[in-house]
Amino acid sequence: MIRYRTLHITGIVAMLLFSGCSLLRFTVSTGESPLPEADSRMRLMSRGFYYASTDEIMATADSIAAGSDDPEIQRRTIRWKLHATRAAVTAAMQQAPELAVLDTWILYRNMDSLFARRPDSLLFGRESWLARQTVHRLHRKAQYLAKEVLPAERYDLMRQFVAERPVPTPDQEVESDRTMLPWIDFLRAHGIEPDYPVGTIAEVMADMGDRVGSTVQQTTYALDWTGDLLSLRMQQDSLRDRLATQLDSLERDFSRLTAVAADLPGVSREVAAELNAALAEAMATFNAGVDNAFADIDRQRMALQAYVSAEREALISRTQQAADDAIDRIMAAVPALVGKVVVWIILLVVVLVGLPFLLGFHAGRWREKTKLHKNSPNGTES
Repeated sequence: MIRYRTLHITGIVAMLLFSGCSLLRFTVSTGESPLPEADSRMRLMSRGFYYASTDEIMATADSIAAGSDDPEIQRRTIRWKLHATRAAVTAAMQQAPELAVLDTWILYRNMDSLFARRPDSLLFGRESWLARQTVHRLHRKAQYLAKEVLPAERYDLMRQFVAERPVPTPDQEVESDRTMLPWIDFLRAHGIEPDYPVGTIAEVMADMGDRVGSTVQQTTYALDWTGDLLSLRMQQDSLRDRLATQLDSLERDFSRLTAVAADLPGVSREVAAELNAALAEAMATFNAGVDNAFADIDRQRMALQAYVSAEREALISRTQQAADDAIDRIMAAVPALVGKVVVWIILLVVVLVGLPFLLGFHAGRWREKTKLHKNSPNGTES
């Protein structure tokens, strides 16, 4: 009961999410706006046609299989039932009744075209006419269904849309053609905005239950028919021979395994002894390698230490020699430097002492000459 309610609540949430899509609008009411009568009739008749058409396909396929002893034809009838019923339930069990009618019509149109162009050797042999007759009749019924449940203008648009859809090639399988988005674009190109109400919550729940039940029924059929396919394959001589050969090979392998298992304790002891000897030899080799590696490292360390000591002594010796040479050069340059300093000191004393004295001496003489010139008779004022 809880699982049933969960499925219905999930379906309602999905419908609410789809209602926000800009390509297709679904509306769900709380009970005041049920599904329009035309849509309810369309849904009822499309799903009734689904049950009737799948029953007719299964009856035709079973009749062809019963009248033939060829396993390949029997397998083809089973595959026809599998693909046709799966495609039919996908097409008919849609939320929007108009889309269900459209996809059902296209499905049987494609199936009719496919069977008409496919040769008997790829269908059901001499009984292929029976399958062609069945799918042609279902195609005409699907077209008549669309004409009955749709308004005249809508039916004319749908017939034009179906005529423009490509047909499958003879090497393809029967599949459902989901045409929701192309159909919406086609309607909008003709100035029609699609709006598909889904009815009340009770109607949504009933629709969800019907869809789940149909899907479960088709899945059950598919499992049964898959079992029939496996049974047909098992009945083939070549498959039985291959299976018998594989079973014989498996039996021989098991016998050898049993013989090996019987001798396993002795073999295990021998293997353990050999493994221990190999491990001991490997450990001895490893230890010797480690010892040699450490010995090499010690020799390299001593050689490096001797090299460093010799280089350090040579560096100290060269440094001491350079210091002695520098001191000798400095002491040799000291007398010349002292002489130059004395000369500069003398020149500085002469400049600082002699130059003011000489200037004072000349200034006194000039002053004396000036005074004598003033006191001379020629220089006296009148």
